[in-house]
Amino acid sequence: MNSPSSIKDLIEARLEALQAGNRLSAWSLIVSFMGDAISPRGGLVSAGAVQALMARLGIGHGAVRTAVSRLSADGWIERQREGRNSFYRLSPEVTETVRAAEARIYAWASLLPSDTPMTLVIGADAFDDAAHERLMSLDALLLDARIALCFTAPEDLPRALHPPVATLAATSFVDPGVAGTERIAEARQWADLQVFCAAYEPVLRVLDRQPELAGEDAMALRCLLIHEWRRIALKILPVPPGLLLAEDPESRARRLAAAIYDRLKVASEAWLDAHACTRAGPLPPRDQRFAERFQQDYVTKTD
Repeated sequence: MNSPSSIKDLIEARLEALQAGNRLSAWSLIVSFMGDAISPRGGLVSAGAVQALMARLGIGHGAVRTAVSRLSADGWIERQREGRNSFYRLSPEVTETVRAAEARIYAWASLLPSDTPMTLVIGADAFDDAAHERLMSLDALLLDARIALCFTAPEDLPRALHPPVATLAATSFVDPGVAGTERIAEARQWADLQVFCAAYEPVLRVLDRQPELAGEDAMALRCLLIHEWRRIALKILPVPPGLLLAEDPESRARRLAAAIYDRLKVASEAWLDAHACTRAGPLPPRDQRFAERFQQDYVTKTD
């Protein structure tokens, strides 16, 4: 199979890959578009713009209508009507979730501060489901079935994890060993990050050769990029620099996503200006959050 040679080829290649992996869902793409492109511009968008973009992504009007009905019924989006026109916005609860997720999606890195306190939680036996759920809610690193590393001080851990349930040991250094290294790689999503880089490095090469982009293609590719990147970025476990392994592919992936996003911004925003609107008219200007995405100080500004 020949390598994609144009933006249109790249879009088709990514659509085929998502379809093959059962990850091409209309409702998820709509949420990706609303969170990435519309949230920084007031949050409200015409149904026609959503339908036009989904059509460019190979999703028909019937599938879009079904997805919107599902999103509305499940409380993800709110629908408004103005005459014969419809408009969508993310619900307040989802908007709050999207805002919180942005720091992990658009950050320059997912590292915790170097002075982050660490606590080893050592269970008397393998962690049961309840303890496992608590640890996952704390973004803990499971080193094995009965040892977890929490990035907080012992006194700040939930009482349900205190003795006699487990032994707590504050630490400033952890040698993960071979098994722990594998757990770090798994928690840091190495496999998915490497797949992402393999998929999108050809995209960047084509963009470098083809700087002039049609707005519709730029918006479609931007939506696919964030759709795929968001799924990975939200699962990456943030760790202090001392636990970052030399082979960690996150930095490579984030810089790749940032470079592609930067090349797509102008043309995709022009497409929004031309094809998207609110009940009152054109979309509002982009807010400051948009300018800060993928910048080196983004994490500091969003903490």
